[in-house]
Amino acid sequence: MHYLIKKAYTELYNKEPDFDAKIKYSRAFKGYNANVKYSRALKEFKLSYNWKEVSDEIKMGLLQHLLNKVYKTNIQTINMELYEIFLRKIPNLTKKTKTHPILEDSFNRMNEEYFNGMVIMPNLEFGDRAFRTLGTYDYTTDTIRLSRVLRKDMMFLDYVMYHEMLHKKFQYKKTGKRTIHHSREFREWECRFKEPDIENKLKKFLRMEKMKSFWFS
Repeated sequence: MHYLIKKAYTELYNKEPDFDAKIKYSRAFKGYNANVKYSRALKEFKLSYNWKEVSDEIKMGLLQHLLNKVYKTNIQTINMELYEIFLRKIPNLTKKTKTHPILEDSFNRMNEEYFNGMVIMPNLEFGDRAFRTLGTYDYTTDTIRLSRVLRKDMMFLDYVMYHEMLHKKFQYKKTGKRTIHHSREFREWECRFKEPDIENKLKKFLRMEKMKSFWFS
């Protein structure tokens, strides 16, 4: 039994653990990701290698967060508060190694127009030519990733870039067991995008691109 898991469990549930447990650090994880595989007798916590240098107090919060998931509980502790604070600081700790000139130009346009240049540039990269998931923001690696299909129209690329920048700005909010990624404030900011009816125009653009892919693939 790893001492930190025992301490995290005992503080969370006010009793000694009745299982064996271990922590493994893995370079296979990106950023500060982690997970837990478990059975009744064994809990194996796998953490990104980046967690190795993080303080025990914050790691305890991560372990308690994962234990809450395993046991479907929603107990809050000071260590979990420290963990949440640390998560919000991750983008400032992450090295910026990925970029693309088209994405940089889009980021800078949106940053100046809507954020007064105050958003720090994250990692920027194109993903696959996806039609369903047009963009993502991964706070654990501070990375905005956009679908390649958006390269055909800078207005739509800017809109999805703006949307993902809002995720970077607002991240997420927790209310009990719920994690809210599109808060009321997020939605209010999203409506500030200058192009009217942008969502319907984007849907029409995607329909056309899908048809082209069908006929010319």
